[in-house]
Amino acid sequence: MIETLNNIDTEVFLFLNSHHCTVMDWVMWFLSSRWSWLIALVVAYLVVAFMHDKRRWWLPLAAIGLCFLLADRGSVMLFKDTVCRLRPCHALSDVHLFREGCGGQYGFVSSHAANAFALVMFFWFRYRRKNSSTHARIVPICLLVWAVLVCYSRIYLGKHYPGDILCGALFGLLVGWFVWWIIDFFEKKFFICETKS
Repeated sequence: MIETLNNIDTEVFLFLNSHHCTVMDWVMWFLSSRWSWLIALVVAYLVVAFMHDKRRWWLPLAAIGLCFLLADRGSVMLFKDTVCRLRPCHALSDVHLFREGCGGQYGFVSSHAANAFALVMFFWFRYRRKNSSTHARIVPICLLVWAVLVCYSRIYLGKHYPGDILCGALFGLLVGWFVWWIIDFFEKKFFICETKS
């Protein structure tokens, strides 16, 4: 069963990684870079902090930090260092790479996917309410599109198998929900914000 899933994962990876062009090389490299993350997070934070959470501007900032801490460290300590599945660029020949080396030895699960989907889930749960501003409710949707593109870029650049991405995203969703629960509990417990309907 595991071998069959691994073979399917490898075939899908090889198909997706084999389709590339110069323009997409640069686009995918940018999506995986720190600049992409910085732009996405700054825009998301400014929208929700100054258009919805003006008096509690520090809460989304704290949540973003907590999402990164739990998703990033968890993806490494719970999965990469225990499962020890080689990245495709270390395990396969003729993998398309662009502008940088393969990276760390192990790739299961994808930290990019875990981090991105932790943010998506937190923002989705926090700003899904009807009393959230229209701008705040759009943020999770925009982050979802960005997260999917970031995840695809990791396959395109030869860093991860689709299974690494899928499992990383699922782990990230769990982390994002947990962070939302902590922040929500903290607000209600200490009456930091007005009761929301």
